[in-house]
Amino acid sequence: MSVPDGTLRSLRLIPDEARNPEVPWSSAEREYGLPPDVLRAMLAAGLGSPSGFDHFDLLNVSLDLGVRSLWTFGPPSWAKGLRAGTATRAEIEYVPECAHEPGEHRDCDFHVLLPTGWAPCPEGSAVAHFDLPASWPAPAPRAAELLEEFGRVRFVRLPMTVGLDPDFVGRTGIADCTGGSLYLVREGHRRGLPIRLAQGVIISPPFSVLHYWAEIENDGVWVPHDPLIVGAMLRWGLLDPAEWGVLSSTGAVLARISGEMGPVGLDAGRPAGVSFATVVQTGPRG
Repeated sequence: MSVPDGTLRSLRLIPDEARNPEVPWSSAEREYGLPPDVLRAMLAAGLGSPSGFDHFDLLNVSLDLGVRSLWTFGPPSWAKGLRAGTATRAEIEYVPECAHEPGEHRDCDFHVLLPTGWAPCPEGSAVAHFDLPASWPAPAPRAAELLEEFGRVRFVRLPMTVGLDPDFVGRTGIADCTGGSLYLVREGHRRGLPIRLAQGVIISPPFSVLHYWAEIENDGVWVPHDPLIVGAMLRWGLLDPAEWGVLSSTGAVLARISGEMGPVGLDAGRPAGVSFATVVQTGPRG
């Protein structure tokens, strides 16, 4: 097993000061499923040291090699949902986590951000339902031009210090969903396109994950577009390039919650982590 040159080149674009080499060699093998020859190749490329590796470097190498682990379970499920070609009804249970400070003793006071707005969560969880069509309008020519250009950006999971920076996307040509969606929306606005940011989850039963993408209005319909994820799944061999491209909508697996970046869970007013237990039902094409 060898690390693709494109993966190593992309990871070297991340500044070293953004790295946190806290994952020891033994954990890199056990938790990320990476064999010693891959870890040695990462060291030779200047990614990590004998004492430890950065989580995001390990995650990106695992994704590009198709290694299955706790960190990489999502993409095959995303691709399965897209390939199904059926409408989906998703039941998503928000399960927030207490945001206590060390030594603080109090009851949790949860609120979660549903598509209808903030709601109290006295039982410790809340459920939202999403109906996701399988088919969406094709982008208009000016939108298609933007999506084609942005489709050349490479999806890379990034540390927050650079991942949130749309200018980093423009300089390097790599992005994750945060900076990538901000960059795409900013560029769309610059070109006068009706485009907006979306925050929500990308459906991956049994647990979905928080995600960001862009939506472009077309004939009264806000169409979800995520060229980053489509490009990555094509690279990983999870989608057929004869059927999928960066102009294809990923709306069949994207459940919108809001139009802003920010927390979707609060505990007594403090941002709280949230997991998204997910059950899906599929229906006729549409």
